[in-house]
Amino acid sequence: MSETTTTIQKVSTGTRIAFAIGEVGDNTALNIFNFLIFTFYFTVVKLPVLWISTGFILWSLWNAFNDPITGWLSDKTKTRWGRRVPWMAAATIPLGILMILLFTPPIDANSDVLNFAYFLIVLILFDTIYTAFNLNYNALFSEMFVDMRDRSSTGKIRISFVMLGTIFAYLFPSFIIEDITNRYNRPETLTQFQIVGLIAAIIIFVAYFIILKWGCKEPKVFSKDAETAMGFFTTFKKNLQNKAFLWFLFPALGTWMVIGILPTLAPLHMTYAIGIDDADLIGIILLIMFLMAAASTPLWEKIRVKWGARMSGLVGIIFWLIPIMIFAFSTNPVMAFVVSFFEGVGLGGGLYFYDQCIAEIIDEDEITHGTRRSGAYYAVINFLIRLSSMINFVIIGIVFSSADWQTYVPNPGVDTVFALRILMGIYPAIVLIISAIGMYFYPIHGERLMENRRKLTELHAEKQKKLEQP
Repeated sequence: MSETTTTIQKVSTGTRIAFAIGEVGDNTALNIFNFLIFTFYFTVVKLPVLWISTGFILWSLWNAFNDPITGWLSDKTKTRWGRRVPWMAAATIPLGILMILLFTPPIDANSDVLNFAYFLIVLILFDTIYTAFNLNYNALFSEMFVDMRDRSSTGKIRISFVMLGTIFAYLFPSFIIEDITNRYNRPETLTQFQIVGLIAAIIIFVAYFIILKWGCKEPKVFSKDAETAMGFFTTFKKNLQNKAFLWFLFPALGTWMVIGILPTLAPLHMTYAIGIDDADLIGIILLIMFLMAAASTPLWEKIRVKWGARMSGLVGIIFWLIPIMIFAFSTNPVMAFVVSFFEGVGLGGGLYFYDQCIAEIIDEDEITHGTRRSGAYYAVINFLIRLSSMINFVIIGIVFSSADWQTYVPNPGVDTVFALRILMGIYPAIVLIISAIGMYFYPIHGERLMENRRKLTELHAEKQKKLEQP
C-alpha cells in the first residue's frame, strides 16, 4: 500500500519523542485509576460493590455531558497558543493533585454515605480534568501527524511510551503496597496507597512539562478552523451520521472494555482464582504482558503499512481472543506467566489500530466538511471509554452479587472464584468477537483510503494558500 504525503511539514524526531512522552503521564493517571480505584474502595474503604457500581453509573452520566462539551469547546477554541495546548496546560497541575485525592477518603468517619459521596466527587473531578488533557492531546496527534509515515512511526513511539506508563502504573504499586487486596487488613495499607498517588502525581507533572515544552506544535494550516466549527448539536449529529465512525465504535468500545476489565480485577483474580499470594509476582505478570504489547508494536506497524489499519486491528483483536480465555482459566502462576506473553501480543494489536483508525476518520471528515473536528470525535471516543468502565462495573456488580460477594470478604468461596474467571475470560471473549465484526466492516481501506490521502493533500494546500494571502 503506497503512502501519500500532505503539504504539512514533517515533524522532527525529537518533537515526536517529546510528544509521545506525554503518554507516560497520561497512562500513569488512567491506569493507576483503573488498576487501583475499585480494589481500594472495595477492599480498603470497604464500600459495598453495588455502591461502587452506582458511583460509576452516575460518573458515566456526567461524562455524557462533560466529554461532548469539552470536545466541542476545544474545536472552537482560538488563542495565540492554538486550540489544544491551553486545555492541556490548564489540566496539568489539577490532575496531579487529584491523583493524591483519589486515595484520601474520610475513612475515619466510618460512614458509607460520606465515603460514597467523596468517591463520587473525586470520580467526577478526576474525569473532568483528565478529559481536558487527554482529549486535546489525542486531537493534537491527528493534527500534528497528518503525513502517513509520520503518523505510523509516531504511533509506534507512542505505544512504547503507553506501555512504559502502563507498566509503571501496574508494577510500582505492587512494590509499595504490600497487601494490595487488603487480605490481612494491615493499617499501613492506606498510607501505601496514598504514597502511590503522590508518586503518580510527580510522574504526571514531569511528563506533561516535557510535552508542553518540547512536544506540542499545532500546525498553522488549521489555525482558522475554529472560526468554521459547527454548532454543538450539528457537530454530533454529523458524527453519528458517519458510517465509518459508527462501525469503528464497536471495536473501540469493545477493546476499551477488555483493557479496562483487566487491571480492575487483576489483583483479585490473580490472588483468588490463580492462587498468587505475592503482590510482586502479580506486578511481574502484568509487566510481562505489557512489555510484550510494546515489543509487538513493529509487527502491527508492518501489518498497517502493508494492509492498512483495518487489517492491523482485525488481526490484533482475533489474536487476543484465545490467550485471554486461557489466562482467565489458568490454574497456577506458571501457566498464567506463560500465557501473559501471548496475551501481551494481542493487547499490542488492540491498542495500535485505535489511533490510526480514528485519525483516518477525522481526515475523511475534514475532506467532507472542510474543517478539522478532532475534538468532537475524540469527545465521543472519550465518552465511550468511560461508558466501557460503566458497563464493566455494572457487569461486575451483577456477577459479584450473584456470587454472594456484595461486600469484601478476604477468603471468598468457589462461586466467587468462578465469577472472577467469567469476568476475566468469557465476558472479554464475547466483547472481542463483537469488536472483530465491527472492525471487519470498517470501510476506510484500500482505494478509499488512498483517495482520501490525495484529497487531503489538495485541501491542505488550499488552506495554506489562503493563510498566505494578505
